[in-house]
Amino acid sequence: QLHDPATSSLRLPLPCSLSPVHESRTNVAGEGPLTYGRVLRQAWGMLRQHYLRVAIVAAVIFVPPPLLAAALRGVRDALEADPGLIRGLGFIVGLLIATLARLAGPVVYAGYLDEAVGHEYFKGHRVRFRTVMRTLPWGRLVLADIILIVGATIGLALLVVPGLVWLTLFALVGPVIVQERHGLVGGFARTLELSRRAWPMILLLVVVLILAELAVHERVHHALHHYDFWIEVTGSWVVSALIGGFVGLVEVALATELMARNPVTSPASPAEGRRD
Repeated sequence: QLHDPATSSLRLPLPCSLSPVHESRTNVAGEGPLTYGRVLRQAWGMLRQHYLRVAIVAAVIFVPPPLLAAALRGVRDALEADPGLIRGLGFIVGLLIATLARLAGPVVYAGYLDEAVGHEYFKGHRVRFRTVMRTLPWGRLVLADIILIVGATIGLALLVVPGLVWLTLFALVGPVIVQERHGLVGGFARTLELSRRAWPMILLLVVVLILAELAVHERVHHALHHYDFWIEVTGSWVVSALIGGFVGLVEVALATELMARNPVTSPASPAEGRRD
């Protein structure tokens, strides 16, 4: 077998390796045709490059809700055996917190992925994890998450189609708020402006994938429900880290491409400002 010194030093990284994979070329948004394949390749490239950041924060965001739900089941059983005012109030407060925790997921996760992963992939600037956690507009992302999920839930209850339309128009709100530093109202308005230009692509690449992720979550939950609790939580985390992470990165890639091709025409307000 011939030995080629020009290629012998090259190491091809595997998707399952434990070290970050660095792309050798610059990934510039807004250049060339915007295709389905382009967005999917960008999302896969970001997942390969920063899968540890994707998986770790998936655990932080998506694992606590089932843990809290399990704790509440214990409190509920205790209430049935021995009702009490303090214990009842604790159960209600815990239920509210668990509901908010389950709602505050997709938009917050996509916003985090945009800052922690998409920024380096498209801009070439690595942002330290501590800086990401300190600078993200967490309050706006959580509120946007609640508005998106509540709107989608109401819409899906109204013969399904309104919910699909709502998700199609506003699913990209997380990356839009993070990249252009909009306020809550401005973020939804800007997302609507962008989504109207590419709604078929958002419907197929984002909304369909979100629904598929929910279906997989449900299958995993039913398949592991009779096993140990920690096996069920681990299965939920794997789905969130792999499928949920990929869906979030598709949102980041598509939102970045749309913003690059449709720049803001009006100056940002004092509370807003495009991320460098």
